[in-house]
Amino acid sequence: MNNLKNLDYEYAYRYCKEIAIRHYENFPVGSLLIPKSKRKFIYSIYAFARTADDIADSSKSDEKTKLKKLYEFENELNKSLNSEFDKLIPETENIFIALYDTVNTLNIPADELRNLLIAFRQDAVKQRYNNFSELAEYSEYSANPVGHLVLLIFNYNKSTDSEAFRYSDKVCTALQLTNFWQDVSEDLKLNRIYIPEDIMKEYNYSYDLLFRKEENDDFLKMMKALIDRTRILFAEGRKILDHVKGRLRLELKATISGGEEILNKIESMNYRVLSRRVKISNYDKLRIISSVLIK
Repeated sequence: MNNLKNLDYEYAYRYCKEIAIRHYENFPVGSLLIPKSKRKFIYSIYAFARTADDIADSSKSDEKTKLKKLYEFENELNKSLNSEFDKLIPETENIFIALYDTVNTLNIPADELRNLLIAFRQDAVKQRYNNFSELAEYSEYSANPVGHLVLLIFNYNKSTDSEAFRYSDKVCTALQLTNFWQDVSEDLKLNRIYIPEDIMKEYNYSYDLLFRKEENDDFLKMMKALIDRTRILFAEGRKILDHVKGRLRLELKATISGGEEILNKIESMNYRVLSRRVKISNYDKLRIISSVLIK
């Protein structure tokens, strides 16, 4: 066991921040809306999730190798939680040193982190989804824990603030679905399809047409239905704003608006997500944050 006093938490958090800044695209990651004292905790969790996600998405590894690496990554998490810092591998030790401090400072349940790893392992082996229920179950592990962790960072409690956690799940699931619809074309490159098979059948669409990138009327109607369904989740999740306050409320409002902006952009290009991947521009981000601060 390492002497905790010798751990360079400041450097470890800076390392995590660099990962967050390098990969940040759509949604605020430790943005200026979050108090500076809490941003480092967001960075450590993001770096943890992003690194695991990169393992699951690697085009250089087969399923067996990905699973092996993800289990090894979880083993690194366990080492850090057990204060076995001298056993951490150098490549990721700073992530786990920062994460150790985050978990212990805020008394965060480690299962929230392990749930994220369940989703990444699923990504490594599962490429098709039969129905929306399977997508919702996936989101319970891939997205909802992130919302829980953010609430925990801001000292909200599952027992006393259950409504905040419930609406957080709706927001996070909506964000996950938004990411799916934004990345339909990118995910195809990984042979990964999140459009449920029963939805494709309902709209007379098929995997074969998808791989041929056929944006026929059936495809456009199908994407519209998926976008509309996701909008409903965002609308329901917005109720979280009645259960949080201060800077977190502003951050969540911006995050929800960012997700809805992507849906708006997809709609504005007539749902042709196979032809073009929509993105949130710096101007969009500034406009969203300005709107949040003014209203």
